[in-house]
Amino acid sequence: MPYRLRIGDRDVAVEISARRPRLLLRIGERHCTLEGARTTGDEFELTLDGVRYRGYWCAGDHEVQVRLNGHTYRVERPRAALAATGAAAEELRASMPGVVVAVHCAADQRLAAGDKLLTLESMKLQMTLLASHDSRVRQVHVAPQAVFERGALLVSFASAQREEP
Repeated sequence: MPYRLRIGDRDVAVEISARRPRLLLRIGERHCTLEGARTTGDEFELTLDGVRYRGYWCAGDHEVQVRLNGHTYRVERPRAALAATGAAAEELRASMPGVVVAVHCAADQRLAAGDKLLTLESMKLQMTLLASHDSRVRQVHVAPQAVFERGALLVSFASAQREEP
């Protein structure tokens, strides 16, 4: 499943091509090997195709500002993978295996589009999933430090048809 990012005025697709023996990524049309990545606070370091990159990042509600090699890039944050209608709108499932770093929502909490749901770590990278639409949390199925597999149910939402005014 490719991840869609908007960097500046460009749409970029990022897809995991292989996980072993090293993480292989396809970024746009370019194939890359991610050999290591780590974050400390707002600093990050990663090695991509043998080249080490160091930079800083700052997360806002809907975007991440990344400072790298003297340039600042604006990356729009992906919204949680929720469809606007149907069963997919009622649940959030993991698109890859990982561990829960933080839970930002609770059962019966009303959410607006863009509200934080969970912070996850997968392959040494952290991401915060955001609500894609206004809703109410029915149940949070994970807790901090919980390990999950691809497809695991993370959060379920109240059905719009069952929602009381």
